[in-house]
Amino acid sequence: MVDVAFKDVPKIFEVDSGESLSARTIFMQCGQRLGPPDLCYAAKSTGRSGQRDLGSYHYGLRRRRVLFRIACYLHQLPDMQLKTTLGVEVRNGCYCCFNAFSLVDVRVDVKIPGGVNAYIVDLRGERHELGPEAQEMWQETYLSAILRSILYSDDSGYWLDAYRKLDPITTPEGELRFLQAAEALFLKGWQVGSEPEIQVATVVSNHLTTAITKYFGDSGRYQHAANLFEKLSAREPEVSSLLARSYIGTDEEVKAIQSWLRRSSRHQSYTLLHAQCGFLRSKGITSGCSSWPSKRSTALQASS
Repeated sequence: MVDVAFKDVPKIFEVDSGESLSARTIFMQCGQRLGPPDLCYAAKSTGRSGQRDLGSYHYGLRRRRVLFRIACYLHQLPDMQLKTTLGVEVRNGCYCCFNAFSLVDVRVDVKIPGGVNAYIVDLRGERHELGPEAQEMWQETYLSAILRSILYSDDSGYWLDAYRKLDPITTPEGELRFLQAAEALFLKGWQVGSEPEIQVATVVSNHLTTAITKYFGDSGRYQHAANLFEKLSAREPEVSSLLARSYIGTDEEVKAIQSWLRRSSRHQSYTLLHAQCGFLRSKGITSGCSSWPSKRSTALQASS
């Protein structure tokens, strides 16, 4: 097995060639909202008659979900192959990435030395060609992969064999791309589901908002999240609760309270009330958590 391994790339060898792709199609029907991790499959051959192809695969994450980048990644795999006297070479590969927004698996087949074809596989296992919505499909697929990487990176229960962990965001340009995709798809965030304790995903309570808060919160850079939520709050008042929490994360509690008071005068929601009560309780002001707006506003003004 070592003779046909890819150098420095974890892998699992198949018993029957192509079984990993079939198993992935079945697993997609299990209903895990963010879907399975990315899968990179490679079929290797000695070119000798009578010898069957040897398939192997690994899980991983690439930074950009565009056809050219994926094709390059698959084409680079033979370059990482150990030199052998068997003449084993990769003849084709397939990269799979689950789109949690549209609930389809985007797959890219690459023939080596040439030929690239992208298509989607739905939850029924039926294949469809990418249509006019391809650009939006790629953006959804890219963001889905980023969400899995951010939310599952520290999850000990999300351990996999042959998982190649790569940092999905390594440059300021990559971070900007993530913010642009998050802003463009924010109102569709409820489609990717939410944590188990949240029974029904909403615009402000879903995996997308959790990932944004986690990514910038873990690095102590809530200001970037606040800038994003400030723009989005103009379109969706519910986002004010996320904006205020980001302000609190940057130690700008006065700004958080001011944003609450502005929104409370025009718009009431349970997410806004929940955020306000959480803030007041953290200050030991339990009497301010009354459902009466006047009492709550007085308590907020007093805490500032």
